[in-house]
Amino acid sequence: MRLLTLNPRFLLSKTKPNFPVRSLATNSQPISLSPPKSPHSHSLTNKTGLITGASRGIGAAIAQAFAREGVQCILVGRNRELLESVKQGLDDVGEGSEREGGGRHRVLVGDVGEMGFWEGVRKEKNIDILVNAAGVTHYSPLFVTSPGWLEEVMRTNLMGTMMGCRAVGKGMLGKKGGCIINIASLLGVKGGKGSSAYAASKAGVIGLTRALAAELGEKNIRVNVIVPGYIETDMTEGVAMTPEARSNALNSIPLKRFGQASEIADAAVFLAKNQYANNCVLNLDGGLSAI
Repeated sequence: MRLLTLNPRFLLSKTKPNFPVRSLATNSQPISLSPPKSPHSHSLTNKTGLITGASRGIGAAIAQAFAREGVQCILVGRNRELLESVKQGLDDVGEGSEREGGGRHRVLVGDVGEMGFWEGVRKEKNIDILVNAAGVTHYSPLFVTSPGWLEEVMRTNLMGTMMGCRAVGKGMLGKKGGCIINIASLLGVKGGKGSSAYAASKAGVIGLTRALAAELGEKNIRVNVIVPGYIETDMTEGVAMTPEARSNALNSIPLKRFGQASEIADAAVFLAKNQYANNCVLNLDGGLSAI
């Protein structure tokens, strides 16, 4: 068998080869190295997004990421001062034009666990994206948890999400399209000591997401859920998590770090853009769910 060899003088030559490079393309056009844009990944510019739990943590990070994409954000929470602070940051994000979202963001103060709040939201007919990020935590064994706390956790985390999907989803039916992104928790999948109420509420959010993805998909309304593990927020700092608990948690994560709220926000942007994303249960836990 003969081996094909190249003349080293040709390899070292500074002269250009005498064949046209463009002829390598079948259409005789220059080859573009830029990836083609997917027709199924839509721009979020001038979309309207309502984000609950937007005063801090994951909700605020998602609002910031959406604003950079040109989304007009409606920030929902119970603390007006914190919401206004987040809004001020959003007004400075992006290209600074009214068309791209600058100065168009607004706040909506209310309790997502109250039906009356969502009755008011139903008047908003132009919401394209709903993010249910509001939530409360309470860690204690079930048998020493007061009925009041059990009710509060379920009311905010599960009923608040369900009522939000119901109220905003009706408007999306009229628009013949929309996107709902729920925020659950790895505890809703794996459980954990002292997390009975919280784990049950977040497991309910995952089940709700799957059911709505089936119900609303044919109406061009996509419903997905993000399942975060340990994320650097006020719930994993200070009195909310002891140094020993934090160290144990870090050692159990394959990536050996907590996630950032901005990484959850990146996933929310993906789910909002990708038009084939429906019934996604997206784990972002650094590999903890594999342990």
